[in-house]
Amino acid sequence: MTTDVSRQVGVWRQTRVLLYKNCLVKWRHKGTSLTEALLPLFYLGLLVILSMVQPDKRHNAVSEFRLPSANLSSIPELIGYVQMTNVTRAIMHKMASEYCIEEMEEALHRGDGFVGLIFDDSTSYHLRFPPRMVPPSSALLDSSTTCPYISKTCDAEKYWREGFIALQICIDDAIIQVKSNISVLKELQSTAPIVMGKPASVKIDLIFQIFNLICLVIGFSVFGYYLTVHIMSEKENKLKEFLMIMGLHDTAFW
Repeated sequence: MTTDVSRQVGVWRQTRVLLYKNCLVKWRHKGTSLTEALLPLFYLGLLVILSMVQPDKRHNAVSEFRLPSANLSSIPELIGYVQMTNVTRAIMHKMASEYCIEEMEEALHRGDGFVGLIFDDSTSYHLRFPPRMVPPSSALLDSSTTCPYISKTCDAEKYWREGFIALQICIDDAIIQVKSNISVLKELQSTAPIVMGKPASVKIDLIFQIFNLICLVIGFSVFGYYLTVHIMSEKENKLKEFLMIMGLHDTAFW
């Protein structure tokens, strides 16, 4: 029991002596010690200044809101289709019959452009809209900047406002009428989508993120560099082996 207590006291004393030795090494090499302390502070101050010059972009929370019902007058006036069969002709005839005269005249005077309709079979199809009438592929990734608040029209709403969904409603209703002789246009047209809300967020520029990582790596790499130099110097001088001969406990040399 006495031996264990004396051994623990010896380890504690040896640890204090080694810590004191490291403090003396730091004191004798004031240049490297100041570099280790001041370089991270310099980069930290630089990051603080940059964050004050160019603050982060904060986006407020947006609650859910309902879009208006689909307007059939938003459908483009020129629609071309391929796969000329009796079924597709009947579908297009049914779709055209759903227009009222006022809606057709309103669409005619807008001159929005040409839309393509490709039938795979009697129930499946593809729509081909001009690029300006559909949102870009980056709208999903950049939604916080393209739609920061409710009063602004989002790019993702172009499917609803530019006639894409309205044309789908008419085509689907025409297909159902041809197949089952039942019209569901009113039900489809009365469907109002809800735009999902989003919590408040903070967007940091990519350039600032990269510069932040570079500053952190450079600032704290000084510690690793001088620590490696110190360890290699002790290994070359075989300091640990010498102290072990002098009675150093292995647990004290951490």
